[in-house]
Amino acid sequence: MHVRFEERSKLEFDDARAWYRAIRPELDRSFSQEVRAATQRIAEMPLMYPIEVGDIRRCVLTKFPYTLRYALRGDLILIITVSHHHRAPDYWVNRIANQ
Repeated sequence: MHVRFEERSKLEFDDARAWYRAIRPELDRSFSQEVRAATQRIAEMPLMYPIEVGDIRRCVLTKFPYTLRYALRGDLILIITVSHHHRAPDYWVNRIANQ
């Protein structure tokens, strides 16, 4: 399956990378690697992760306090959020209607 980041989730990912890069460049690389590994697992086993709301599933990263939320759209996996665990918990829910 093909994985694509929704525009806002790409911005969230880029913002997180910039924040980690400002602390230490190797944190940016480590965060990017973990997100890449998570998206590969999602692509290989898209039904493995639990449903959170409607048809939106969540994949919690292990080394960083972030969750990837995604939806299956045919043969496409759409990453809807790259959300930090301490951000307002349901800020992303209104994105579902736009999918």
